[in-house]
Amino acid sequence: MYTSSEGNTPANEDGEVPMSEVLLRRMRNEQGQTFVEYALILAVVVVGVLLAVTWSGLGDAIQAAIDTVSGAV
Repeated sequence: MYTSSEGNTPANEDGEVPMSEVLLRRMRNEQGQTFVEYALILAVVVVGVLLAVTWSGLGDAIQAAIDTVSGAV
């Protein structure tokens, strides 16, 4: 729960700051920019892994290995 410690931050009657305000504040400062950069890097890595698994046949190899292990058990 985020509460207002500054006088200029909009807060409700309980002193809580809305999540939209927290996200806007995070996007305005450098830490928010770093967060967005890491999120974009993660998205590129996820897309790369998905493409590697689907187009290179890696998915079939993984499935065959799982089938082999589950058959041995």
